[in-house]
Amino acid sequence: MNQIECTSRLSADSDELLRRRLQNVFRILAKPDHNLREQAIQVRQEVSSTWGVRAVQCKWFPWPTTIVVPGTRPLKGLAWREHGMLDFLGYHVGKTHPTSRDTRRCILDYAFECHLPPLNDLHYLLEWAKPRTAQRLNKLANTLAALTRNAKRHDEESYAVAIDDWEDDLEFLHNRYYVGFFQFGWPATDTLH
Repeated sequence: MNQIECTSRLSADSDELLRRRLQNVFRILAKPDHNLREQAIQVRQEVSSTWGVRAVQCKWFPWPTTIVVPGTRPLKGLAWREHGMLDFLGYHVGKTHPTSRDTRRCILDYAFECHLPPLNDLHYLLEWAKPRTAQRLNKLANTLAALTRNAKRHDEESYAVAIDDWEDDLEFLHNRYYVGFFQFGWPATDTLH
């Protein structure tokens, strides 16, 4: 049986069964002269590969939603910083001083793929995580979704252009970085269902 056949065979096993197989592998590998050592090493690698594939497919966090119940009360418990990461990078939406759609997309690409400036404080920078990670994409998507929800709570008509821009950019991020790469839940918007 070749390694591809073994891996696909193991891919149907439950995590508990894989754990038990791996525990048997550990027992075999703990004895240097065991006659099944080579097979145990192969099973160890196959279990690792199977779990690696599963980890990529996990829903590590739910994708944020931009759907809200309209209201006029301010949000409690949020510490809005004077300058957010996207604002610092030049990302702006709406009617007043918008950044063009193509430039916003370049900024979003940079915000996901590259190192960010040490803005505000260490805790804030750590929230943005490392480039090209699920955590970075989560922070980026949640930032846009939170801005959208907040605008919808205040006055959806006044913020209509900004809301459209944010939801359009969430769809862009979804299609460019999430589909085919990450498997966590994506936030629902009026355009993504």
